[in-house]
Amino acid sequence: MFIKLHGVLGQRLAINLDDIQAIQEILDNSKYSKALESGAKSAITVGGEVILVKNSFVQIENILKKVEQIGGTK
Repeated sequence: MFIKLHGVLGQRLAINLDDIQAIQEILDNSKYSKALESGAKSAITVGGEVILVKNSFVQIENILKKVEQIGGTK
């Protein structure tokens, strides 16, 4: 199952839930803090690559909860 997120360059991303390895909130002193300037709020690791997205950690968490409610996760 895929979820839709907003990339920092204005693109819409469809990411397979099975491929997500980690989700990290971007904070002022974090590794990706410079990405805050581009509008990134979270970093998602997919297949070893980091994807910066404009969705906040809470927004992503709510998307995942909705997916679980409709039976999309194992």
